[in-house]
Amino acid sequence: MEFWIVGATTPIIQNSITPVSQCDKTENMMSQESFRIHLSGNWPRPRVHVNYQPIEYTLPGEFARRSLTFWETQLAQPNRRLFNGALCRLENFSQTNGALHLSLSRTCYRDLLFSNANTNELLRALGENGPVRALGISAVIETADGFLPLIRRSEHVGEFPGGLDVVGGHVHPDDHLRNGVPDVFFAIADEVTAELGIPLHLLGNLICCGLGENWRHRKPELAFFLALPLTMKGVQQLAPSAREADEFTELLAVRAEKASLQRFIAENAARITPSAHGCLQIYGRLKNWL
Repeated sequence: MEFWIVGATTPIIQNSITPVSQCDKTENMMSQESFRIHLSGNWPRPRVHVNYQPIEYTLPGEFARRSLTFWETQLAQPNRRLFNGALCRLENFSQTNGALHLSLSRTCYRDLLFSNANTNELLRALGENGPVRALGISAVIETADGFLPLIRRSEHVGEFPGGLDVVGGHVHPDDHLRNGVPDVFFAIADEVTAELGIPLHLLGNLICCGLGENWRHRKPELAFFLALPLTMKGVQQLAPSAREADEFTELLAVRAEKASLQRFIAENAARITPSAHGCLQIYGRLKNWL
């Protein structure tokens, strides 16, 4: 794992990493125009309400058969590490009386990858309900010394390999179930701990700050903000031993300043994942930069 502070004259750890702005472009990355922000706000845990129906959304007929074939093809590719886990599907959302309401059901990672690869066909055949709409979750983290940790995704991951991203993942309806309902705050805390090794007791400041969607794939993303009581050096020390540290190859740090973030996005727009584009825009709204 390599570490780089964007804009610094030297890396914190000497290594052979190339500054992000000089790296080759990752193919098939989408620009920020692909991400639509539905809602932005400041919702602590008590103001996020989840209605959960444990009903599986299954692709109909021929699409289901093709999804199985597509999955087998993906598994056969070299250096791919995929697992067909259960995910939450976003059925509906609303904002009323200062609270965010989410209606969730179930889908799976296999059908998500098929949906991402065939979104337009699903839309033509089935309308807006055709894509599986698996709910992603992402966290913009601000360290105690004023940095935003970002990652470069590994080449073996299922979505956007090699892309620059914020930390995140998905809501898993079985692993993240609390009192019979998927807990989105526990889900994002679990993802942060899994990827960066940060203990759960340091993640109590999480707030939900927005909901958006990768419009090209009709994939919703729930954004969170975390004011972390830990320095960037502390994050760097914990990350290599995280249980999912193999999901990224580089840990980067962008200064949590408007000009620095704007420069980073402008220089790396083609390599930043759609969800990261959206979450950084939502973070900018939270900071009153936009």
